[in-house]
Amino acid sequence: MKTGIIWIGALLFTSSSIATSIATANDGENLAMARVRLSTESGVARGCTRIGAVSDDRVKDLRRKIVREGGDTGILTFSTDNMSTIIAEVYRCPSPRSAAPKTIPPAPVSPPSAKPK
Repeated sequence: MKTGIIWIGALLFTSSSIATSIATANDGENLAMARVRLSTESGVARGCTRIGAVSDDRVKDLRRKIVREGGDTGILTFSTDNMSTIIAEVYRCPSPRSAAPKTIPPAPVSPPSAKPK
C-alpha cells in the first residue's frame, strides 16, 4: 500500500513538472505575441528589416505566425477577394534605444572673493 502511494506521488510530481515546463514555453510565445506591433501604416516599419509575409483570418494566429517568422511588426492589408483574410508584411525592427541618461552640468564655481588686507 505504501509503495502504491509513493508511486502515485512520484507520478503526480513528475506530471506537474512537465506541465510547468510546457506552460513556461507557452508563456514566452504569448509574451512575444503580445509585443508584436500591428499597423496599417507602412511608415511604422521604416528602418526595419522585411522578413516575409503571412496571412490568416484570426489576429491571434496572425500574431503567432509573425513571431514564428522571427518578426515583431506586421503591416496589415486586407484581401479584396476574401475580406476575412488579413495579410501581414512581417518586419523585424531594431529595439528602441534607451535615451542616454541626462547629466546635470556642474554648478559654476564662483571665484574666491578677494579680501582687502
